[in-house]
Amino acid sequence: MSDAAATQAASLVARFDAARDAFLAAFAQASDEALPYTPPGDEYALGVLPLHLQDSMNHYLNVFDRLSAANFGAVDLTTDANTMAHEQALHQRLVTTKPTGADRAAMLDDLNATHQQVTARFRGLDDATVDRKGDVIYSPGSDPYPTSVADIFGWLTDHYDEHIAQTGQLLAQWQSEQAK
Repeated sequence: MSDAAATQAASLVARFDAARDAFLAAFAQASDEALPYTPPGDEYALGVLPLHLQDSMNHYLNVFDRLSAANFGAVDLTTDANTMAHEQALHQRLVTTKPTGADRAAMLDDLNATHQQVTARFRGLDDATVDRKGDVIYSPGSDPYPTSVADIFGWLTDHYDEHIAQTGQLLAQWQSEQAK
């Protein structure tokens, strides 16, 4: 592996780790009593966010496995009925789960384990592999989307960032409702 590749992979991992740490800090602000809170009009409880993040990581590990198996040729995720059914089951699990404080440690341990799988899987990739793109069809009827490991890391890092802000917003809503 070249120094440039090591630097690129290390930079992606460092940003990903920092986003996880920021999410964990934000999530730690939510009391155990707030975890099952689901605001009006939302599907997910505040406490489900670690599971949701973990599901996304597993999804993109699967995307990378399929891209690798296809030698970065075209991959159509919509042709696998098992994958589509699995995605729907995961969504339904998130909608119905209302975590409590007793669930927090296990959820965070599982999130950390999946986060470590992502970093372990991608950390040692060379520069060419990190940047190599393959066309992926993510949803029925959509055009193929060129996807690389760098893209996957960016999306997963952005996903943490999105839920840092959302955690604060949900917690503020819960606190406001508790004050009434």
